Amino acid sequence: MVNLYCFSVGTTFNIQNRYHMIRTITSAILFLCTLLTASAQGISFEPDLNGALSKARKENKLLFIEYYNSNCTVCKTLDPVFKEAAMGDFYNSNFVSYRMNTESMKKEDSLYIAKSKLQLESVPYFLFFDTEDNLVHCSGAKPDMDYLINGVGKIALNPEERTGSLAKKYNSGDKSVRTLYAYSNLAQLYKDDRLTKRLAENLYDAFPKDQLATQKSYTIMKNCVTSIDNGFFTYWANNTDKLKGFEKGAKEGTEIKVLQDILLKTINSDDKKNWNLAKIKSAKELILKTGLSTNPDAFLWQQEAAVLIKEGREPEALALFTKMTEGEEIGGATYIINNFLDIVKDKNSFAAIKAKIDKLRSSTKDNDDKADILYSELLYNQKTNNTGELKKLLPKATDFYKENKLDMARLSVFRSN
Repeated sequence: MVNLYCFSVGTTFNIQNRYHMIRTITSAILFLCTLLTASAQGISFEPDLNGALSKARKENKLLFIEYYNSNCTVCKTLDPVFKEAAMGDFYNSNFVSYRMNTESMKKEDSLYIAKSKLQLESVPYFLFFDTEDNLVHCSGAKPDMDYLINGVGKIALNPEERTGSLAKKYNSGDKSVRTLYAYSNLAQLYKDDRLTKRLAENLYDAFPKDQLATQKSYTIMKNCVTSIDNGFFTYWANNTDKLKGFEKGAKEGTEIKVLQDILLKTINSDDKKNWNLAKIKSAKELILKTGLSTNPDAFLWQQEAAVLIKEGREPEALALFTKMTEGEEIGGATYIINNFLDIVKDKNSFAAIKAKIDKLRSSTKDNDDKADILYSELLYNQKTNNTGELKKLLPKATDFYKENKLDMARLSVFRSN
């Protein structure tokens, strides 16, 4: 009995030892597996912005935001890179990460971007904010792990290299092409048009003129220039025969469109208000030269007419009026008529405009056309101080607008007369 008892105790002791050993080994294996899984899972993105902000402040880390769109082709190519272990090791160690999907933007996400004053018009973007919600770095993105770690992430961690240091560098006298180019991209994100234009001028001043026919020159023009007055634009506009071979893939052969886009930006800017006739003529020539349109008057007739009348050349403005209204549909023609009624002064001009209104009235096709003609007639009588005709026509126009459920507010400018 004693021997059996001793054997039983010894056996129990050995079994318990083995059990504890197995448990210890199993726990160690599970722990290692957890570490390996955590390392292999890639970047860990927080599920909501408030949680990400709170965690970033608690851990004193930069907040990394991937600003993307779930339907964006380039954005989709980033997903496999985010899952790489090395990406997870670096980004999880140095940042708190969060994703903003512009396809289904949350209210708090929109408010946060609005607060930053960024005006992002494309995706993807990598944005880095400090614990006080200041943007310290931003960058475009491409599906290249080395670039995303060394060309984006490590720069975001370096106060001397990240975009948040660009203003300081520039104001301290750094006018290198590299700094100016980066600062221009940042200025455009904030829609600072005045700064963007100044930086483009600085870039042209700093750029080696013997390298104007290069890819680098074209890239600067494409990404930093917004005015036809810039030297890069002038060079390429005068050398369109060399403007080829810079775009690849689906964009191959579209280099001339860069000139067209800059031209359109200039035409639509406030700078146009200060153009004289010589500048308008030059812009018209560029419209034809770049192939933007075969009808440059369509872009500049309002400015040209205003300058002609200001310079006492109203007969030339009237000739432009005739040219612009010839063959136009009633909607377009009445728009031109109303603009000229606001600026002409000579009775011959008013007579020509009235004749055009009468001619258009005979070709009205629907209620919208009739409404446009009625409005132009009322405006004509107002501008020529023909109060009697205005008072007679206004009730008729009012009834017509009411019967056809048209915008009555449009007629309010005539009711005080």
